Amino acid sequence: MAQPQRPLQVPDITKSTHSGGNTVLAYASSAMQGYRSTMEDAHATIENLDAPTNTSFFGVYDGHGGSAVARMDEMLRNQAASKELTEYGSGNEYWRTAGRSWLRCAPCVQGPVYCGPLAEGCTACVVLIRNTQIVVGNAGDARCVISRNGQAIALSNDHKPNFPEETQRIVAAGGSVSFSRGSHRVNNGIAVSRAIGIAYMFVGGDLSYKNNKKLRPEQQLLTCSPEIRADQLTDDTEFLVIACDGVWDVLANQAVVDFVRLHLNNGVELSVICESLLQEAITRDPPSTDNMSVILVRFLHPEGNRGARAATSSTSTGTVPSRHSKSISL
Repeated sequence: MAQPQRPLQVPDITKSTHSGGNTVLAYASSAMQGYRSTMEDAHATIENLDAPTNTSFFGVYDGHGGSAVARMDEMLRNQAASKELTEYGSGNEYWRTAGRSWLRCAPCVQGPVYCGPLAEGCTACVVLIRNTQIVVGNAGDARCVISRNGQAIALSNDHKPNFPEETQRIVAAGGSVSFSRGSHRVNNGIAVSRAIGIAYMFVGGDLSYKNNKKLRPEQQLLTCSPEIRADQLTDDTEFLVIACDGVWDVLANQAVVDFVRLHLNNGVELSVICESLLQEAITRDPPSTDNMSVILVRFLHPEGNRGARAATSSTSTGTVPSRHSKSISL
């Protein structure tokens, strides 16, 4: 396992930002190293994954132990996976295929591979937008939140080792969950219960390979199997935000939605909003000390841009389930 990074005394607040869009949406993304000594986040923005249907793909990857696995945006341009997606017209089978393609891009499903003295990995939160459907695949603690009429609605669940369903799987696979160094951890190591590409765990001072051949991928102690949720794009769906835990650790869902809506109502460009959000996170008390990445997607409805409305924002601070949301089994 990689040794803990020594934080920078002065954060690197240089931001890498870009924007784009198509006929149905506009987006911007921004990433910042922050107090970490290296940048291990990555993100992907593919505005026209399947041009005839205006399918778009967005993903945030939070690396651990290195950035190689997190940089999956290149892998996601795999032509075979894209071709498989375009062969389905609509419905749950399309999204099951999307989930399987997402898994196929994950190194952990390719079988045991020698990774050298260290094995890198990452969490991932990805979004596919096709016609009026939004599908979110998540493994780890990056998060997707949408704004509906100013109300923050989480479209993904954080996968923490202490959550009952995650703990049950970990224990059944022969592992343990304990609280150490400020977080609940698997076998006193990693602080998430789902991730991509992590083949090794630090156990008792040794690197021990964790791949139980008697268990299916979704039953493993540390699984790369994503949780897939589908939601409907409605007239009151204003925008969505995908960000890594470096943002969500210091900013609540509703706080982020309120921040974005305020700036949209003031006519601020999406790219500037993304940069401002990262700056807000790093100047909090206490500040975020992690790498930070964010993608903001604004939906362009037929009657005009309804990404922000003049109505007063909701004051809800909790996670609000979407009435349009449903789980999809792979």
